[in-house]
Amino acid sequence: MSGNYSEELGAVKKDMNSLKQDFSNLVKSVTADAKENAAELRATAKQKAGEARSNAFDAGSKGKAKAREAVRENPMSTLLVTAGVGLIVGALLARR
Repeated sequence: MSGNYSEELGAVKKDMNSLKQDFSNLVKSVTADAKENAAELRATAKQKAGEARSNAFDAGSKGKAKAREAVRENPMSTLLVTAGVGLIVGALLARR
């Protein structure tokens, strides 16, 4: 009877060791997948940030070109608007 328990205990120990090894392999696999996903996300974020920077630069350049064109086409209007804004800002600052 004690031999039967010893065999069962040995089988349980063997199963536990196998389970421990399987769990260890699973953790390693999940860790590797997480690192790979993080690297992909990092690369995608870097690419999107570069595209956003490029788009912002292009939009700024276009706005700057339009402003220059507007100043060239309407120099007097531009001068009057700038003077008006300067007067308003000066009046607001003088109140303080």
